[in-house]
Formats: sequence, C-alpha cells, structure tokens
Amino acid sequence: MDELANKIPGDFYAVDEAFEQPYSLQGFSTKENDVQEISLQALTDIDHRLAYFSEKLVNLHVLYVYLLGEESDLEAMDSTNNCILENLFEKAVTFDLLSGILDSEVRELDSFMDTLQEEIVDARHKIFSCKHLTEVFFMMDKKLHGSKESVKQFQQQLLELKIQSSQLQKTIEAFRHENCKTGKALNLSGNGQLTDVKAKSNDQMVEQRRYILRMLEKSLARELELERKLAESKNNEDLNLKLCYTEQVAFYMEEAAEVVWGRFLEADNTAEVLMGISKGIMGHLQVTEFNLNGYIQRENELRSKVQILIEQLKAKDASLEKLEACNVESAKEKSEVLALREKVKLLEEEQKDFELRINNVMAENEACHEHLIEMENFVESLKESIDIAENRAESAEAKVTQLTETNLELTEEVNFLKGSASTAEKKVGSLEKQLRELDIQLQNAKASSEASQEQQNMLYTAIWDMEILIEELKSKVAKAETNKESAAEQYFVLSETNLELNKELDILRSRTVSLKTSLDQASNAKSSRAKEIDTKTKLIMDMVMQLASERERINNQLHALKQENKHLVEKLNNTKIDASFDACNNGLNNRNEDQASNNDSSNDSCAKSSDEEGIDLFNKTFQAGTFLVILISLVDT
Repeated sequence: MDELANKIPGDFYAVDEAFEQPYSLQGFSTKENDVQEISLQALTDIDHRLAYFSEKLVNLHVLYVYLLGEESDLEAMDSTNNCILENLFEKAVTFDLLSGILDSEVRELDSFMDTLQEEIVDARHKIFSCKHLTEVFFMMDKKLHGSKESVKQFQQQLLELKIQSSQLQKTIEAFRHENCKTGKALNLSGNGQLTDVKAKSNDQMVEQRRYILRMLEKSLARELELERKLAESKNNEDLNLKLCYTEQVAFYMEEAAEVVWGRFLEADNTAEVLMGISKGIMGHLQVTEFNLNGYIQRENELRSKVQILIEQLKAKDASLEKLEACNVESAKEKSEVLALREKVKLLEEEQKDFELRINNVMAENEACHEHLIEMENFVESLKESIDIAENRAESAEAKVTQLTETNLELTEEVNFLKGSASTAEKKVGSLEKQLRELDIQLQNAKASSEASQEQQNMLYTAIWDMEILIEELKSKVAKAETNKESAAEQYFVLSETNLELNKELDILRSRTVSLKTSLDQASNAKSSRAKEIDTKTKLIMDMVMQLASERERINNQLHALKQENKHLVEKLNNTKIDASFDACNNGLNNRNEDQASNNDSSNDSCAKSSDEEGIDLFNKTFQAGTFLVILISLVDT
C-alpha cells in the first residue's frame, strides 16, 4: 500500500486487495472515472466484507473446537465423578450458552451472506456499465468472479457450521435428557437402570465424537484445498497482471519501433530524393557550364561583361563610401575611447585616494589597538595593586582585632592587678606603657586602613574611567572597522569597474586596430583599383584611338574603291559606244548584248569584290573590338 504514496498526485489509482498493487486509471474522461470509481468502491467493499466473513468463520471454528473440548470434558466428568454435580451443571450451562452463541452467530452470518450476494449482483451491474473499458472491465470481472468463488466456499463452510451447531444442540438436548435420567437414578438408589442409561449415553457420545472428528477432518481438508486454491488464484492473478503489463509494454514498444521505422524510411526516402535532386542539379550545372562556355564567345556576353564592369565600379564607389562612413565611426569611437581613458584615469586617482584613506584608517586602527593594549595592561596593574591594598587592609583589620582582643585582656588583667598588692604596681606601669604603645599602633593601623580605603576608592574611580575609555575606544575601533569594510567594498566595486573598463578598453583598442587595418587595406585596395582603372582606361583609350584610325583608313579605302569603280564604269560605257560604230548592227547587237552581259557581270564582280573587301575589313575591326573586350575582362579577373 505504500506504493500509492510514490504515485503521481492527481491521477486515479485503484488497489487490488489480493496483490496489494495499484493499477492506474489515468487516460479516461471524468464520467468514465466516476463510473469506474463507483465500481472499484463496490469491489473493495465486497473484499472487505469477505475478509470480515472469513475472520468470523475462523473465530466460529475456534469456538466450535472449544465446544468440542468442553463436550469431551463433560463426558469425562460424567463418566468419572457422578457425585460432583455442581461442576457438571456449571460446565453444562457454559456449554449450553456457548452453543447458543455459536448458533446465533451462524444465523447472523447466513443473513450477512444474503446481503453479500445482493451486493455482488449490484457490483456486477456496475461493472457491466463500464464494459467499453476492456482492460479494466476484464480485471474487474476476474476479481468479481474470484469473489463469487470465495462466497461459494464460505457458503459451504457455513453449511458445515450449521450442521455442526445443530449436532451440538442435539448433544445438549441429549445431555439434558441424560441429566434428568441421572437425577431419577440418584433418587432411585436401588435401581439398576443407571448403568444401562450411562452405557447408552456413552455409546451416543462416542458416535457423536466420531462424527465430529470426521467433520473436522473434512473441514480441515476443505480449508487446505481453499488455501491451495487461494494461492493458485493469487498466482494466476499475479501472472495475469504481469501479462497485461508486459503486453502493454510490448504494445508501446511496437508503436515506438513503428514510429522509429517510419522515421527511418522517411529519412531514407528523403535521402534518395535529395540524391536525385543533387544529380539533377549536377546535370543542370553541367548544362549551364556548357552554355556559359558557349555564351562567352558571343557579343551579348561581352556587353553583359561591360555592364558588370560598370556595376563593379559602382560597387567600388559604394564600398569607398562605406569606408568613409567607417572612418567617421572610428573617429567617434576614438573620441569615446579618449573619454573612457579619462574616466579610467579619474577612477584610478579615486582608487589611489581610497587606498590612502584605507591605509590611514588602518594606521589609526593599529594605534587604537596599541592604546587599548596599554590601557588593558594598566588596568591589570591597577587590579593587582587593588588586590595588594585589599590584602593589606585585611591584614590591618586582623591586627586591629588582635590588638583589641589583647587590649581587653590587658584591661582585665589591670583591673585584676589593681586589686592585688602594691607589688604589682610596677607591672601595671609596664602594662600601661604596653597599652599606650598598642593604642599608638591601633591609631597607625586605623590611619593606614583609611589610607588604603582611599587608595581603593581612587583605584575604583580610575578603573571606571579606564572602562569608559575602553568602551569609547572600542566604539571608535568598530567605526573604523565599518569604515574599513565600506572602503574595502568601494575598493572592490572600483576594482570591478576598473576591470570592466579595462576590458572595454581592450575591446575598443582591438576594434581600433581592426579598423586601422581595414582602413589600410581599403586604402591599399582603393589605390590598387585606381591604378588598375587608370591602366585599363589608358588601354581602352589607346584601343579606341586605334579603332578610330582603322575606321578612317577603311573609309578612305572604301572611298578610293568607289572612285575606281566609277572610273571603270565610265570606261566600259566608252568602250560600248566605240564598239557600236565599228560593228554591224545585227551581229554587233548580239555581240553588244554579250559584252553588256559580260560587262554587267564584271561590274557585279567588281562591286561584289569591293563589298567583300569592306565586309572583311568590318569583320577585322569587329574581331579587334572583341579582342579588346576580352583583354579588358581578363585584366579585371
């Protein structure tokens, strides 16, 4: 039952009485939990009632065994001592009362069994209400079935007890009948019927004992069988619960394995898909590389490269602007660094001031401590002198007491001697002298005691003043310690701030160094780019000049070719006119047609040759321009 304490609070749990193990009811709705709790409460009530019934049966069996022993005692007393009737009747009365109690308890158990059966029927209806919960329903059904079997076994035991109690009642009636007969036999002293009655009663008692022993053997055998069946049922229920738990664990493990396997398959599929995509991308890359290699040889790619060069120039201008902005930011950061350095210097100066103050406080504290030590030594010396003065005062008081005692003795002696003869007058004179000396000593002792008391009072006042000074010095020391602690805390805070500022300074220094390096790199790159741009512009200008000169030369050649073509056309026309006057009209016409066709073909061939020469020149100039653009792109790369 202690396992319930280790369970999570807020969950629903029920306890199996047979195994004392809680089984969880988490995962259902509130209505289902209510129905389930009601059914579980009914089952637990049935279990408690069965336990009560079993305890009651055990107690009644014990009472029955006790009654059997009493019955045997009664038979022994009846067979041995027929004269002691009081003990016999007392035993008989107790036996009668106990048998009546047994009979009444058996009847109560019978009525209790009826109510228990009704509760079992009611619990079965409640369990059928939560039939949709398969696992819990099967568990409850098994538990209810086990309780039914135990009820049947208890009914059999109750029937046996009823039979045994009825037999005890019969034996009581027989004993009463025997007692009546024995009373009659005692009244009739001479009759010989007493022995016959006793023999019959002994035979009946023996038969009853045999029957009771048989019933006891049967009940013991049944109890052993019931215990064995209970142990088997408990083991079966344990195994069923373990099987349920293992099935649940296996089911959850299978689900987890399925989920993991599904994830593995998904990962495999995604890997295959990604491999296919990567292969496709590689093919596309190869195709694009091939196309790029083809596009590099065309004019559009050259124009795009020129545009790219312009964009690069713009990007370089933007980067230069960014570098200028970075320079401005670095200047601001330098100003901030200078301000932080000034702050650090101020903090260092404050730290030095605090250190000086702390050192002064420490020196004052040490001086106060030394003064305290001196005062304590002085107080100890004063205490020692007080002790000495007290000892002297005590000794003086002791002497005074001794002197007073001796003075009294001497006065008594003087008074005694005054009454004596005149011969003692000399002794009296000497004694008076001694008394005077003693008085003088007493006065001196009193004066010394008064002086010692005055010294003692002075010492007490001095001690009081010293204690006041010590307390003042202690307060000063405490204040100095508090000031020291506050100064130490301030020093600690200042040291932490100093460390943070040093870290920030290091970071800013590293940033300034990195900015300087980046500025240097940018300036170097800028200068190198400017040089490259200058060289490229010079090359482009030279190539443009060459192209312009080539264009002028080509235009001049075209103009000269056109003029030559015109001269040739004029010559052909002149030759046509001269030939028409020399030849005949018919033959000459045919010849003229042939010559005109030849001239036209020659003119066409000349024009074609001139056009081809112009086209060749234009192709050469275009190839030169493309070569220039390729050179510029190579220089950029």
